[in-house]
Amino acid sequence: MKVCLGGTFDILHAGHEALLAKAFALGDEEVIIGITSDRMARRTRKAVNPLAVRRRNLTALLRRRGWRRSRLSVLEDIAGPAAYEADLDAIIVSAERVEAAHEINRERRRRGNRAMEVVVVPMRLAEDSLPISARRIRARVIDRDGRRVRPILVLVGSSNRLKVSATRSAFTSVFAKVRVESVRVDPEVSQQPFEEETIAGAVARARKALRAIKSGDYGVGIEAGLFWNEAERDYFDVQYCAIVDRRDVVTLGHGPGFRYPPSVIAAVKDGKTVGKAMEALAGVREIGRKQGAIGWLSRGAMDRTRLTEAAVLMALVPRIRPDAYVGGGSTGP
Repeated sequence: MKVCLGGTFDILHAGHEALLAKAFALGDEEVIIGITSDRMARRTRKAVNPLAVRRRNLTALLRRRGWRRSRLSVLEDIAGPAAYEADLDAIIVSAERVEAAHEINRERRRRGNRAMEVVVVPMRLAEDSLPISARRIRARVIDRDGRRVRPILVLVGSSNRLKVSATRSAFTSVFAKVRVESVRVDPEVSQQPFEEETIAGAVARARKALRAIKSGDYGVGIEAGLFWNEAERDYFDVQYCAIVDRRDVVTLGHGPGFRYPPSVIAAVKDGKTVGKAMEALAGVREIGRKQGAIGWLSRGAMDRTRLTEAAVLMALVPRIRPDAYVGGGSTGP
C-alpha cells in the first residue's frame, strides 16, 4: 500500500508520532511525507522553525524509529503530490484535517485520479484533555509529551462565588494543576429561563468567559432553569453546565433535578422568578447566592454548591475519558 500524510512538523511531539506510526503500519510500499514550505507555514503561524530545521528533525525521527520506506516532499499548497500521484491508496490525517483530505480527493478526481481512502488518527491529547500542538509547546503551556507546564486556567462566566467554588471543586478533582477565575458576563437568558433557553444561556456564558481572557483554557457557563417533566406533569429545576475550549468544542452536563413547592410554581406562572418566589417562601434575601433553594428545601441535606459541582462534573465527563468519545477509523473515497 502506498500512503501519504502532510504537516508542518514544527516541534515534533506525540501527535506527529501517532500519525507517522499509522502511516508506516499501512504503507508497506511507500510513505510520502509532505512538509510545508516556510512560506506556507508562515501563513498560519507567527513563529515556526525554518524548513531546514524541521526537515532535519523529522529525518532524525524517522531514522531513530526505523521508518525507512519514506519520501519527503516540500508542500507549497495543502495537496502537493497527493493531488497528482495516481497510485496513492490512502491519506493519513488527524481528526481536525479530515475536510482537507476530502478537498485533496476532490482535486484528484478533477485530475482523473481515483480518490484515496481517508484514514483518521484520533488527536493525541495532553493531560488537560486538549490537543498536543507545537503552538502550545512553544508557549510553554505543555511539554512535548503533553504534561502541563502551567496550571489550567478555567474561566467561569459568573460573579457568583458559589458557581466559582463548585467549578473549582469539580476541576481540581480531575486535573492536578488548576486555576479558576470569575469573569463577569452579561447573561443571554430571561430572568426566569425555561428548558432550551437554559442550555443556550450556559453555552453563551462559557463562550463569553473564554473570549474575555486570551490565556484561558476552558470557559464555564452555568444556568438553572425549569424543565417540564411529562411523567410528573410538573416542572423540575435543573442546573446545566457548559464547558467550552479553544477549539469551540462544547461539552454539556446537568445536575440532579428537583420539584419546587406548588406556591413557587404558581408565583412563576404569575411572572415572578424562582429566586424571588423562594425568597418570599423562605424569608431569605438573595437565597440563590447563599444555600440556594435546594439548601432550604432539603434542610441542608443538599446545598447549591454541591448541586452545581455535580453539573460541572457531568460536563467534564467527555473530557475525563476523551478516547471513549472520539470516533476514529477510515472513511471511504
